[in-house]
Amino acid sequence: MKSLFFIPVFNEYRMFSVVLDELRAAGPVCDAVLLVNNGSTDGSEKLVRQSGFPYIDLPKNLGIGFSFIKAVDWALERQFDIFGSIAGNGKMLAAETPRVLDPILRGEADYVTGSRFLPGGSFPNLPLFRRSTIPMVNQLVKVLTGISLTDATCGFRAMRLDILRSAQFDWHASWLNTYGFEYYLYGKVLLARRYRWKEVPITMRYPPAGQPYTKMKAVVSWYQMIKPWVVARFDGKGFCPEKSTLCQQQAS
Repeated sequence: MKSLFFIPVFNEYRMFSVVLDELRAAGPVCDAVLLVNNGSTDGSEKLVRQSGFPYIDLPKNLGIGFSFIKAVDWALERQFDIFGSIAGNGKMLAAETPRVLDPILRGEADYVTGSRFLPGGSFPNLPLFRRSTIPMVNQLVKVLTGISLTDATCGFRAMRLDILRSAQFDWHASWLNTYGFEYYLYGKVLLARRYRWKEVPITMRYPPAGQPYTKMKAVVSWYQMIKPWVVARFDGKGFCPEKSTLCQQQAS
């Protein structure tokens, strides 16, 4: 199976250079890496263009979900089988990519996400606000899906692209452009009960206390993260039946 990991980048010059160094030091962790520049203006865009990796250059930042959608389209057009994501801000370790990818390659899972809270995971300098709110999101997900997760907000993930090939919902919808794409799809996978999913231990590192650690906006961004879980539960949309002729035609 051919695997692609994408890295979204928006004004992360200092940490993105670290990500590139660590990615090169880790060696080939997947078949291809795709960079997506989300309209950066701090020099990150130059790092993307000069990196030697294939990239998508977006003139304006329309949201992390929009970059996901563009990257998935790119992967589907080139017949990749597995699609994954790793942050461009240095919070995730490129060397740990096999932890997320290997369960799919071994045929153990269709959708894998990282968890900093599982044994073997770690979260250096995790801010107190995040430490207290992530369990709340986990509980909300359990109420909506009936499934217990240890880290519902972790963005280190990989999936079989056949999942999206069989989707009967519009995953290009504009409301998914912010944080919606990741969590709406995750919710659909959990609710479908037909895909094998798994959490694996990973590291999520944060800068020392007092330094900025996120571009999320209070209230607005958290609403954008929670809404897709709720919509996924109640909009009545899902995936083609597994033996559907229509699905087979769409996937071909």
